[in-house]
Amino acid sequence: MRSFFLTATLAVAASGCSTTGGFQKLYPGMTAREVVDAMGEGPTRAQEFPDKSTAWYYGEDRCVLMRDDKLVSKATSKERIAVDTPVVSIRDTAKAQCAPEGYAVEGHSEHQVDTPFGTIKRNVDP
Repeated sequence: MRSFFLTATLAVAASGCSTTGGFQKLYPGMTAREVVDAMGEGPTRAQEFPDKSTAWYYGEDRCVLMRDDKLVSKATSKERIAVDTPVVSIRDTAKAQCAPEGYAVEGHSEHQVDTPFGTIKRNVDP
């Protein structure tokens, strides 16, 4: 049943564009159906853990941790460093990660450098 719901949710996500307005309305204890309704669609990708919890990702910048059909926590990407000068802008962003307590998750960072000649964007994975 759980695999069916996850598959159906991902199918809904693939059919539409990402909605982020409902993310601020999410709170712990919401059911999976309530999360999907608030977001307007299912997640763009999911990651399952051995303790039967699942991280649902909405794009690269938002995620929720689900366990037993309930929202446990949510996270967003955070800008760690920002440097703005007239010539160059540099941004370092820690991408959103959701994992149950006790599970190590590889952190992902994105570096972006804006110059008058263009933008350089790189993902930095440990």
